[in-house]
Amino acid sequence: MIVKRWLLFIVVFAISLTIILALLIYFQAKAPFSAANEEAETYVLKNDLLSHIEDSYVYNSTATFHTVIGQTAKGDTKALFIPEKKTDEAIMEVNMKDGISKEQAIEIAMKDEKNSKLLHAKLGVEEIGPVWEISYINKEDNLSYVYLLFDNGDWWKRISNL
Repeated sequence: MIVKRWLLFIVVFAISLTIILALLIYFQAKAPFSAANEEAETYVLKNDLLSHIEDSYVYNSTATFHTVIGQTAKGDTKALFIPEKKTDEAIMEVNMKDGISKEQAIEIAMKDEKNSKLLHAKLGVEEIGPVWEISYINKEDNLSYVYLLFDNGDWWKRISNL
């Protein structure tokens, strides 16, 4: 009886320790992204580039940008692309009304991908300009990326079955 209790205690302790360590590692790994995102949001609000932030995230490509989407004081919705590296590179911005919406980008990208699971849709900057990056898991459980031009929704690049 005592052996069973000790065995149960050891198993419960090991599982609890594993869960706690996994959560600590997860939050430690996520901390730099969260801090950088907060810094980008603070910069945008402090410099009156936007009056209200709707969404923000990191977009990685050949260069890393923080995309911050929100409303200006005049009520226009804009996306600002803040470079990760502190250089002389200017902050790029687009009016959201001048391109396709997130929902339209998802609809275009997923049109022929029935039974696929959408992972994310992010607005970012590539060498050709602003693009929507849509990633999903297709019906064969393969990762795929679709890049659509922000201006008109034309396909720019597709990476399938990773």
